[in-house]
Amino acid sequence: MELNLYNSLKKPDDLMELLKESDISTLTLVLSYLTSDLSYVDKIRPFVKGAFDYSVNVPDDISYMIRKKLIEVLLNISNKNNSLNFKNNIKDEYLSIIMSVGVGTDVPKEYVSMMKEELDINNSSNRDIFIENIKKHKPKLNAIIIGSGLCGILAGIKLSKAGISFSIIEKNDSIGGTWYENTYPGCGVDTPNHVYAYSFEPSFHWEEFYSKRDAIYKYLKDCVKKYDLARFIRLNTKVESTIYDEDAKCWVTSVTHNGNTSVLKSNIVISAVGQLNKPAMPDITGIDKYKKPIIHTAAWDHKYNYKDKNIALIGTGASGMQVAPELAKIAKNLIIFQRTPHWIIANPNYHRKLSKGKKWVLENIPYYSRWYRLQLFWGFCDGIHASLCKDPNWKFPDRSINHTNERFRINMEKHIESIIGDDKELLDKVIPNYPPYGKRMLMDNNWFEMLKKDNVQLVTDKIKKIMNTSIATNNNSYNIDCIVAATGFNASKMIWPIKVIGKKGINLNDYWKEDNPKALLGITVPHFPNFFIMYGPNTNLAHGGSIVFHGECQIRYILGCINLLLEKNFKTMDCKKEPFEKYNSDVDVQHEKMVWTHNKVNSWYRRNGTGRITTNSPWRLVDYWNFTREPKEKDYQFS
Repeated sequence: MELNLYNSLKKPDDLMELLKESDISTLTLVLSYLTSDLSYVDKIRPFVKGAFDYSVNVPDDISYMIRKKLIEVLLNISNKNNSLNFKNNIKDEYLSIIMSVGVGTDVPKEYVSMMKEELDINNSSNRDIFIENIKKHKPKLNAIIIGSGLCGILAGIKLSKAGISFSIIEKNDSIGGTWYENTYPGCGVDTPNHVYAYSFEPSFHWEEFYSKRDAIYKYLKDCVKKYDLARFIRLNTKVESTIYDEDAKCWVTSVTHNGNTSVLKSNIVISAVGQLNKPAMPDITGIDKYKKPIIHTAAWDHKYNYKDKNIALIGTGASGMQVAPELAKIAKNLIIFQRTPHWIIANPNYHRKLSKGKKWVLENIPYYSRWYRLQLFWGFCDGIHASLCKDPNWKFPDRSINHTNERFRINMEKHIESIIGDDKELLDKVIPNYPPYGKRMLMDNNWFEMLKKDNVQLVTDKIKKIMNTSIATNNNSYNIDCIVAATGFNASKMIWPIKVIGKKGINLNDYWKEDNPKALLGITVPHFPNFFIMYGPNTNLAHGGSIVFHGECQIRYILGCINLLLEKNFKTMDCKKEPFEKYNSDVDVQHEKMVWTHNKVNSWYRRNGTGRITTNSPWRLVDYWNFTREPKEKDYQFS
């Protein structure tokens, strides 16, 4: 159906059929919101249980009644302009109830303000509050944004709205960051699309619930086009260094383009290079002696012919999970070398397509996409945070950390066993010995079915060395035509190799002492005035959600800082050491309570694999949202 809402309402029978393709729970949230009538959510309350499918068990008669009533309500408030004759000042207590029913559990009242902002029910644009203040000052500031990935584009959109002059420096020949660089087969998101998009720029054209790389890359290009950012972006330009000039109170950034070096001066620098942009190659004896291709998933070789080859895959994390089933379809033999197994979630939506009807409803039914996003937002984010916190009185601390975490483990083990069967040798290889969520959780990409294929072998022996054409373990040797390295990134080497020099000649890499990055809220660092970081230290979301939410929190905070400078008529603001140290101490204390510091977990979240957690945020999203709503003037020294 290509009709808009107003015209569709003229054919209620057709519209009724169309609504069958949507989630009845989400339709009910819309209906209760439009009418301020909680009786509708009360009817579905007993049937809404969980995050993967909120509406699977709602009886047909209730579903029919909800759809019919929604059409009646929309007929009364819709107009020819495809908008609503409607304004609802719904009470917070009602919103809290609607939210709680919609996600199948009680949502604490402290979430109402954040969720109202996420819903953007009255188009209040609270996340842009500093933009309006900055515009009043007619700022003459200018900024350098390093990187044109998801966060760099976001920063550009917001600075443009605020009237701040800026340039985005991008080392590649295209925008997109990790979504430009990663092109391996199967590459895609493991977060639902509808929360992996800017809150102010929803897309109604996703083909899948979990999109592949090309769709995400296109989304980012579309955003650049819509907000006219291309004219501010310098492609094929590499930032070599950015050095703070204490006398001029500005940053001097050295860039190279086509072999030529130039210097850019700015009041502000925003690093948007992120955590996952520097591929990490396997550190294995003899790898430099290997005579055949070694291909990292983040630098995929599309010219190499993988068909009928003996392929070694080193690494079984997120990229390994996605690329391996694709390689298994064409390789003569796929030999997967696994150091430690990952916990893998069975998600019925991971391979599902979005129907035309579902896409139409998302675009045309008022508030549907917002309430749907909220359901995903809770179910894949803070709804599971408590299960990642250690219960000091838990009876089985070696295998799980609390009752819910144990239930997750049991359910995932059942999923694995349902596919692997009674193959004890393989089961022993694929079931982790650490608690769920200790490492990055993976969505099942038909991994276990793949492991049962005749041309796939899972090797858990430690690799001893790599030779000219083979890989040797402690117990065997394997002749290999090419090595695929799905070994991730140097996440703790943040901003490196860019040289960042602050006040008194302090080098940021030295200040961070051997890959131990820290920042206040992951954004600012003492001695580096007007230098802001997006997707910085301790801002990765390992309990769920997407970096988009954190990115929007960070750019609001940065705009709040710029607003402070303008209102106080100062040129610079420098993070004080005391709040910086206290915040990072709080981060470390909280991490000790989390699953990522479990004694059986060794991961890229931690400094050198086993030390301090440098990448992940230990906070609930509502905590970080509150921390970053506005900067505290007392945390900064102004000049």
